[in-house]
Amino acid sequence: MSLLEAVLSRGDRRLGKVIHRAWQLGAVFDGWSEHFNNEIWLRAFREARLKPEFYSQRQRSLDEPLPWGHIDTGVTTAFLKKEYKHATEERLTPDCHLEDCNACGLERWQADCQKKQIST
Repeated sequence: MSLLEAVLSRGDRRLGKVIHRAWQLGAVFDGWSEHFNNEIWLRAFREARLKPEFYSQRQRSLDEPLPWGHIDTGVTTAFLKKEYKHATEERLTPDCHLEDCNACGLERWQADCQKKQIST
């Protein structure tokens, strides 16, 4: 089930065929372990000619566009890349509620962040 979660969280539009086919084959309520049938999902992947490993296990370049990259959550891609680097270096990012603004992108819209930037 964790492999499927990894695939779906990193997947792109091509997975629509897999999801639809799995549903046709009987995949419903799969978040409940007693209903999850891995064979259904594997068959759906085979029929769509997609490999789950492509989504779940390969190393991605930091410059590779992400499937959800067109959705603006407020946090910038540049900040996320910086956070990834911090994580690989085991460096903590200070909590901006307690310390200076981390310039994550939310300061564009959040009044509290804007006030903090002005005061620093």
